[in-house]
Amino acid sequence: MKITFHTAMITGSSRGIGRSIAVKLAQEGVRRIAVHYCTRKEEAEKTVAEVRNAGAEGVLVQGDTSDANRAAGVVAEAAEKLGGCDIFVQSVAPTFDQIYEHTLATEVPLAKWQIAFDTQARAFFLGVPEAAKHMTRGGRVIALSYTPGGATGGWQPWVGMGPAKAALESMCRYFAVALARHGVTVNAVSPGVSDETTLIGQTPQPVQDALKDWATTGWTPMRRNVAPSDVANVCALLCSEEASFVTGQAIAVDGGSSLMNPDFPLALQVPK
Repeated sequence: MKITFHTAMITGSSRGIGRSIAVKLAQEGVRRIAVHYCTRKEEAEKTVAEVRNAGAEGVLVQGDTSDANRAAGVVAEAAEKLGGCDIFVQSVAPTFDQIYEHTLATEVPLAKWQIAFDTQARAFFLGVPEAAKHMTRGGRVIALSYTPGGATGGWQPWVGMGPAKAALESMCRYFAVALARHGVTVNAVSPGVSDETTLIGQTPQPVQDALKDWATTGWTPMRRNVAPSDVANVCALLCSEEASFVTGQAIAVDGGSSLMNPDFPLALQVPK
């Protein structure tokens, strides 16, 4: 795997999957990386330290990308500090309490639905064109998604994030066509459940335990939840020269959980 790009900006990289992506890109030879955060400066500084330990230069960029006036600005600021922006990864997520309401979809407050769209779909819509201005010799754009949230309706409180992620994946296809002539690929990466993400990691411990049990019993064929490094590895692959002809795709990194059929009991799908 060979990454020839020199600069990268990862939103929401103060911890979790975003941090893993930043460090992995540094390990694979990206020379300058912008670490973005909204409020967790100390955590972002830890990411910068890990990036530097991996052999790259790390810079900090602060801003609330749910603010329409700031979403493009953080990308522009990162590009100025880095001297370009060859790779743009949107990994930012709201806090759990910002988007979650333990109720039916019809009763979720508009404000919580709106913050989901503002942090995901709108931030991407504004951030990508700004990043693309600097991708004069090709580039990579990646959005962190969650495909099941947009395809199902069972997790009722997810009525904001699910459609927002669906919109995110749809925009990847539109931007992929628009930017292909410039040698820029645009893809979505859809992780399965990870207890080390911003959102799942903020749920009550019994919820996290139940999710682990669900995976290990076989509903995830590989019998574990997703690790941030699993997602970072795929993002690095998409940034490589070997993936230069892959664009407009949504790639699941879920250990096979999306292959399971909820209409059939697990014992009928995977006999012991």
